[in-house]
Amino acid sequence: MIETLLLQLRDAAQHSVAFESASRSWSFSGFLTDAGKIAHALKNVRDCGCSIVGIKCKNYYHHWVLIFALDRLGLASASFQNDLGPSFQTYLNVIQPDFFLSDHALITDIKHYVVGETWFAEVLSQENNNTTYYESRDFCRIGVAAGTGSVPQKIGLRRPDIERNISQIIKSDILSLSEKSRKEQFNVLCCIGIDILAGYQIGLSALAAGCCIKIFDPVQIGLIIARHEPTAIVVSPLHLEYVINSISPLSVAQDNLEIIVVGGRLPVELERKTKEKLSKKIYTLYGTEEAGIIAVKKYDHHSEHKSAGSIVPWMDVQIVDGQNVVLPAQTEGQVRIKGNTVIRGYLGTVENKNNQFQEGWFYPGDLGFITHNKEIFITGRIDELVTFGGDKFDLRILDEICKNFENIEDSCVFPVPDENGVLMPWIAIICYKEIDGASLSRKMHERYENLPPITLIWVDRIPYRDDGSPDRQFLTQGIMNSR
Repeated sequence: MIETLLLQLRDAAQHSVAFESASRSWSFSGFLTDAGKIAHALKNVRDCGCSIVGIKCKNYYHHWVLIFALDRLGLASASFQNDLGPSFQTYLNVIQPDFFLSDHALITDIKHYVVGETWFAEVLSQENNNTTYYESRDFCRIGVAAGTGSVPQKIGLRRPDIERNISQIIKSDILSLSEKSRKEQFNVLCCIGIDILAGYQIGLSALAAGCCIKIFDPVQIGLIIARHEPTAIVVSPLHLEYVINSISPLSVAQDNLEIIVVGGRLPVELERKTKEKLSKKIYTLYGTEEAGIIAVKKYDHHSEHKSAGSIVPWMDVQIVDGQNVVLPAQTEGQVRIKGNTVIRGYLGTVENKNNQFQEGWFYPGDLGFITHNKEIFITGRIDELVTFGGDKFDLRILDEICKNFENIEDSCVFPVPDENGVLMPWIAIICYKEIDGASLSRKMHERYENLPPITLIWVDRIPYRDDGSPDRQFLTQGIMNSR
């Protein structure tokens, strides 16, 4: 069980604070007591033959309690978004849970049980928490990989997979959490959703290291930072922009803050503002849901801006050509990865059907090169995936939505950096009649609800390359030159 693993790692910190909100806190031992009571109340879920149980619970603490309760019952958990939007439906289609625990009633054919605030209050007020511990039948955790291909894929993690990931996150240069927590209480404020495997594993790593996970509302971020407590803030570039804008204009960098950026490279202007207003201790992680952490970059006077970081010791990373021939240092090619945290393949796909997994190697779809000192630079993609603010989007799908919209003759979606350097979506369109821009935006957000606000421009023609693909770089450069 994951609980047993964390008890071994947390050791003497079992009675220290594990979760803290604005109104109360929970010790790790108290958290496990709550998980036992919930597991006892949900024992019938196991008896009905379920193997994968979906969770939709807005209360962050209750969500973690449900994860640990299901783990006690030997059932795999899968966390879902709080809003019933397109992402929720995508996760539902990919994961296909046997049963669902939700904080309110769902309109679905899947068997589900409502575990709202009233239900939790009633169960947790009881004394009985005698739960039979069951070993997992197979996977402990189910998630979705959506950042390395245009089609979301189902991923399963077993206990050994989770144990290796936790151990290596704790031992990595940026999250030496076990050392920090022995000196004083170290807080982790994670803005990455628990429905994403990275958010789940960072949370587990914080708990394993004896740290306190801060439960916060977005409007409270500034207040948490103002306390000047030792804290690691885990964010995407877009989250970081929000944090910078939410704190006082008079804020200055703190020595006890660490900023950990996932989901994209940190633009120069956003880096400058972060060092000025939050902290000079900034790290970025290059990784995937399929592999975990691949490289870590520390932002100091030695770091090269375009670098994705130094490859972590436990990963074997190579650059290959189209025939899988390994290329020498400083030569651009396709990235492939091998290591003990790399999954063997996606669930529900025929073996070897997905060419991202070949002979023990995982191909994330990135292009790049490696220097002689094992620093990796990501230069592009083999497909049309692009990162806007920390999430990845398929530009070809966005193009098709625009082209099929009423009165648009042709269009092209392309990235343009905002004032902080964070890439945002712009759309060049050819149309000779009036269009409803708000309606087009809604249409695109029906497909990608996390898509940042779009900017429309009208053009006379869409530039195309010789291979027939739109020249997005030409459009981006045109906007940059006009500023």
